[in-house]
Amino acid sequence: MGKSNFDVYKSEGVKRPTISDVARTAGVSKTTISRFLNGNVEVLAEGTRQKIVRAIADLQYQPSRTARSLKDGRSFLIGMIVADITNPYTTAILRGAENICKPNGYSLLVCNTDNDPLKERDYIFMLQSHQIDGLIIATTGHNNEFLERLAGNEIPVVLVDRKIPELHFDTVSVDNQTATQQALFYLLDQGYERIAFFTEPVYGVSSREERMSAFQAVLRSYGHPSVADVFQVNLKNPVELEASLRGFLESSAGYHRIVFAVNAVMLLHIELLAQQLGIQIPKDLSLIGFDNPDWAPLLGITVIAQPTYQIGVTAMERVLLRLQQGPLRPSDFRLPGTLIVRDSTPGQVRGG
Repeated sequence: MGKSNFDVYKSEGVKRPTISDVARTAGVSKTTISRFLNGNVEVLAEGTRQKIVRAIADLQYQPSRTARSLKDGRSFLIGMIVADITNPYTTAILRGAENICKPNGYSLLVCNTDNDPLKERDYIFMLQSHQIDGLIIATTGHNNEFLERLAGNEIPVVLVDRKIPELHFDTVSVDNQTATQQALFYLLDQGYERIAFFTEPVYGVSSREERMSAFQAVLRSYGHPSVADVFQVNLKNPVELEASLRGFLESSAGYHRIVFAVNAVMLLHIELLAQQLGIQIPKDLSLIGFDNPDWAPLLGITVIAQPTYQIGVTAMERVLLRLQQGPLRPSDFRLPGTLIVRDSTPGQVRGG
């Protein structure tokens, strides 16, 4: 069996293959190889790409990130700290960010905090030790000092989902206030008489605060604050959620009623608890929530869909723009949500 080019390199004691060796083997320029390695494959003909792939495989070539970093003065690493990686909202944002990151020659380092400020702090330090070039973060709001230090070192920081007023960073999120208002106007027009807002604790989480504030403001403007109930529930304590839902059901007996879930995680917990308690949706209780997870259409749940993929795209674009152009005035990007009406909110319940 014949030796591969890499076997020849090893047996003759020659140094590991370089980008020049790959270019020579593939019959193309080093510039073309660089474009391929940096992810700019769309500018290359399919035949050229195949030649490069074969040459890399034959030589067992491995790009040197260290050499590239020394040459350009960058690590080509973007950090991303998320609050809950199991949340469908998070995974969609990750996809959007990754699809912008890779073609521009950067790699994404993802850290999950589980909404724990101490874990978040440790990840900020860890990513800094990796000399990240930029950071996208859904922050807990308890590590502002350390985020400011990053920015002071000219590392672009972009906040997603959660805005911290005292931090002068770019922020990308859905327009929580407008989306909540539009959904409530629809529900009130349909004749709902009791509306309960179920959320995880809102302190320090601007998205929850904005949705709850808009919820309360709309119902006050209708002159019926008594129709609104707000439940802040720790989802790590299932007894607390069940007690809150039972309490709402008892107090709203005989009324056209609905639960408004703050996000997809809360929405799923409410749906599963309703099934466990034998509550039929929408016969016994209507349901609406923020986010549009894959299972929501299957269960016919009305949602406010967020442009989660685009949030990730926009956040990464802002990081890269700041790396290219330097300091820019902070911008607050509020993307529109979309109300998707399904079976869980039957229309015109008034007088039924």
